[in-house]
Amino acid sequence: MIGRYVAERLGRALGTPVVVENRAGASGIIGIGEAARAQPDGHTLVVATLSTHALVPHVAANVPYDPVRDFAAVSNLFRSIKAVWVHPGLPVRTLPDFVDFAKSRPGQLNFASGGVGSSNHVDVELFKAATGVDLVHVPYNGPSAGIAAVATGDVQMMIVSITTGVGLAQGGKVRPLVVFSAERSPLLPDVPTGQELGLSGLDLTAWIGLMAPAGTPDDVVRRLNREIDAILARSETAAWAQRHGLEIARGSAESFARTVAADYARWGDAIRGMSPTGRP
Repeated sequence: MIGRYVAERLGRALGTPVVVENRAGASGIIGIGEAARAQPDGHTLVVATLSTHALVPHVAANVPYDPVRDFAAVSNLFRSIKAVWVHPGLPVRTLPDFVDFAKSRPGQLNFASGGVGSSNHVDVELFKAATGVDLVHVPYNGPSAGIAAVATGDVQMMIVSITTGVGLAQGGKVRPLVVFSAERSPLLPDVPTGQELGLSGLDLTAWIGLMAPAGTPDDVVRRLNREIDAILARSETAAWAQRHGLEIARGSAESFARTVAADYARWGDAIRGMSPTGRP
């Protein structure tokens, strides 16, 4: 969704078609790996996330790319606001209800993720550590498949972006319990923030940005950053982002590169601290 929004407007700005190709699977490894091997001529960009560049490389085996060395940062686009979603058949209405319910059934409730090492996976591991609940991980092929499993009741809980869950919530198929943002989301105005519920130390905001293969000429990167920054500065983009539970990021290519490198190091330390094996 984000890729298509930016691609349509970037194509108009550049005067050339920008085609979006979906390469799903393996917690994003397939698509990101293909982008890393593409010609660095400015004609290939990839939508990168905190998951693909700061989490998955630390937990998945045989990742075919180096998240820092193999890419040229172009632009930090958005920050994704996440929420805890549960199956509405559970006898819980609030996050404290869910925590109490889960604690009384250790190891009996399942949570979905978009794959081993994905942000959805690591987020719940951090949530478990913060709340003391014992939940069993069930990985799916992407976050959309994971939240669909919550809706059917195959699993009981997931942490994923508001964008991914709000449509099902509007249909009563999933129930949001908390949002991890500084303020309540206009999409879920009745849902409290983590800070309101005493989880101020649990920061699960995730960036989504654009990258190019390493070696892409600097002048091309600067041109792309300039055009994308203009897109992000528009009022229509601010309104679109708010409707989809996103915050606009913006910034230079250099600042985005620093963010990626810092998060890769920071989350590596966090993941290695979760278990003796260094895996969640």
